[in-house]
Amino acid sequence: MNKEQSISRENELLIKTAVGDENAFRELYDLTNKAVYFYLYRLLKDRESAEDVQIDVFTQVWKGAKKFKGKSKVTTWIFGIARNLAMNELRKRKYHVNIDDYPEMTQDNSTDQGPDLEAMDQKKIIKNAMSKISSKHQEVLDLVFFHEMNYQEISDTLHVSVNTVKTRVFYAKSAFKKKLKQLRVYDDDI
Repeated sequence: MNKEQSISRENELLIKTAVGDENAFRELYDLTNKAVYFYLYRLLKDRESAEDVQIDVFTQVWKGAKKFKGKSKVTTWIFGIARNLAMNELRKRKYHVNIDDYPEMTQDNSTDQGPDLEAMDQKKIIKNAMSKISSKHQEVLDLVFFHEMNYQEISDTLHVSVNTVKTRVFYAKSAFKKKLKQLRVYDDDI
């Protein structure tokens, strides 16, 4: 199934879900649940919280399917629900008020010898560098690279303008490359 057929299928499943078709909802869940879980996990950094919020996301999808207006892709709508619920969860945590206000972490690793690239695979290198950039930057890179959303879809998910998304992606890539260099990892290494 190509991407266009997938989008059409998701729309069809959501329409059927809106009229109470449990089989359609189950299929929509099967198509989207892993991506939603990993998105939530990257935001919340906790397996149990991600699982709990994921249940809430799909409960809202089931209950709110009739409210979908079709102005975005179904997955963009679902990710928007996921983000809102994740932000609510983060607000509940005393140490975090708003993901957009999360300060960029700065660490001086000038004495660090860097990772042993032979011992670390690419995923570990990327995860390590991603963990060292701000949550705002992690989120936008996650949506671009792991969920393959375009700028308009990210704009719809984050409720910001497309230009803001472009700016965030630019600065997120820059911050990510900077962290890779601090880890002594260069383009040729990954």
